[in-house]
Amino acid sequence: MVARISIPATIRALVVVGVILLTGCGGSSKPVAVNAPPDPSGADRSACLKLTAALPSSLGTDLARRRIRPASPFVAAWGSPPAVLSCGVPGVAPSYRPDVTLSVVDDVGWFTEDRGNTVRYSTPTRRPQIVVILPASTQAFDVLATLAGPILDATTSTVP
Repeated sequence: MVARISIPATIRALVVVGVILLTGCGGSSKPVAVNAPPDPSGADRSACLKLTAALPSSLGTDLARRRIRPASPFVAAWGSPPAVLSCGVPGVAPSYRPDVTLSVVDDVGWFTEDRGNTVRYSTPTRRPQIVVILPASTQAFDVLATLAGPILDATTSTVP
């Protein structure tokens, strides 16, 4: 005997599956916890506000924008595990030296630090400084290329 499913039941089943995918497997609605978000002042503060207002809602497949905790206009996160951008980070990475070669993606120079499960990318030659922490499994070039335009528009180079 063949069971028949009415169209309304089929539609209800598809809606339930969609809700499960959106709330469960497809991403995380939990805020991303951020320890000690930066709090830049003066021109850096204005530049960071300009940058974060221009950031995209997605950095690519499985990298939709997420809320952060505590809320900060200087930090943004996408995806799960999260990619996290911080603007106005003081100082530079301890292992950075002015004579190192930076990885340049669409005119933004990035200093790269492998941290096992994550990779830290920073812009030591731009003000305010930007730090992006990506899961090691994330395709960095695509993410950094997506961020390049807003970063170039909001920050300034510190090299002649």
